[in-house]
Amino acid sequence: MDIPGLSTLYAIHKRTIDRENDVLRQRKDLSLELKTNCHRWSELLVSTFRDASNRWATEGRHAAVREILELEQDFLRLDYCSLESDSPIIAFLREDSSFRPFADACVSFYQSALSLKRMARGDLMTVSAIQEAEREWRTEVERMLREVDHEHQKVRILVPR
Repeated sequence: MDIPGLSTLYAIHKRTIDRENDVLRQRKDLSLELKTNCHRWSELLVSTFRDASNRWATEGRHAAVREILELEQDFLRLDYCSLESDSPIIAFLREDSSFRPFADACVSFYQSALSLKRMARGDLMTVSAIQEAEREWRTEVERMLREVDHEHQKVRILVPR
């Protein structure tokens, strides 16, 4: 399974950052891009289980679990585990202590996004079980996204020193 737009969602993390004169404005702009990216990821993650639940209803349990595991393999091709050390945008944001909590929240969000396996390999023996997994996953994604949003609100109101 190849997820449409997946490489675009990941590209922000590999983009080279050229410092501008107004570094605060640049960091704010980049943090908004990163926050938007997290929101797009959250939509993709939540739809994963919804789609798997629908597939289960039409094709059976194995089709649903296979879809989730294939999606996980797509995610694993993306190297989110090394974001803290390899992502220019994360490094640039973390240079300023005011942006560090936001950058860390984003890294946590992306790393948690890779944990689909724990849900897919759970006890998904019935349609209601996968629907419950979908609700749990949606709750987890929303929790992670709230942290990103909360930290983004803090950096959004920063003013030059």
